[in-house]
Amino acid sequence: MSENKKNSASIIKDALALCIITLVAAVLLGFVNEMTKDRIAEQEAAAKEAAYREVYPEAVSIVTDDAAVAAKVASAEELLKENGFESIVISEAGLALDASGKPLGYVMTVTTKKGYGGAITMTMGYRLDGAITGIAFVTLNETPGFGMKADEAAFKDQFIGKNAFELVYVKTGATEENEIDAISGATVTTKAVTGAVNAGLCFASDMVASGIGGAGNE
Repeated sequence: MSENKKNSASIIKDALALCIITLVAAVLLGFVNEMTKDRIAEQEAAAKEAAYREVYPEAVSIVTDDAAVAAKVASAEELLKENGFESIVISEAGLALDASGKPLGYVMTVTTKKGYGGAITMTMGYRLDGAITGIAFVTLNETPGFGMKADEAAFKDQFIGKNAFELVYVKTGATEENEIDAISGATVTTKAVTGAVNAGLCFASDMVASGIGGAGNE
């Protein structure tokens, strides 16, 4: 009986020690997270700002807290579904401004879940006259040597200057304004990126039609 009591006491002691270690670890982890979250947020914001400037180099500043734009972002899911874009999200958008503060067009963050290696997140620029100013990838986890070629100039620079309601990819050499050369051996990635761009075009066209940023019918 005495031996059993000793074993029970030992188990209780070990359990208490484990609880204390777990509690201390949790407190330390929470402290570290609290100390680093602002820095991480700053780094993410800086990365997004850099991506926006990459896709809209003519812009002097980017405004992402415009109320009208935010309202459009909030209703983007419904707009995209109505136009046949599934599993694509517009998570943020902003106005690209010139030196005088006049809107030149829009920037947006688009995520598609249809990548070969998972979700693809990209930024995209759009001029008020309907032309794409560029795309840049924030998250791209496609196959090296194949889908990852989407981040090479040979592919993504094709979108610059394209002015079309909807783009299509071809495997025989793009010849039309609305055509993009597919990445060899990476049809899924090509389709996902082109679909995300088309969703961005749909969203931007809706903002133009709504007169956001001084665009639309007068």
